[in-house]
Amino acid sequence: MEEKKRIRFIDSHYHTLFSIADGDSIEIVYPDGKREERVCTYIDEYHTQVGARVFHICQFAEIMEANGKSYCPAECKEKEERKEAVKGEKKTGTTRMERSRR
Repeated sequence: MEEKKRIRFIDSHYHTLFSIADGDSIEIVYPDGKREERVCTYIDEYHTQVGARVFHICQFAEIMEANGKSYCPAECKEKEERKEAVKGEKKTGTTRMERSRR
């Protein structure tokens, strides 16, 4: 079975930021905090489809930087949401009690 292709995401200086498997999603964060998830499709080593548009990987980085947007694997959203939930629990003094198995 052939391994899924990896899509590389870089900054505008060609420094690798992260990679995702073909068909996985990224999350784009706008300057106002709005978030959108986009499915990505591998085209070749230097091109990817993000949502409905095809980009050269450096073109995508330049557009994101010029518009003040950031991006990360969609899974980073889940990690960030967990961190925010923990922060909220600490602020309110709420704690979760784990049941122990004996």
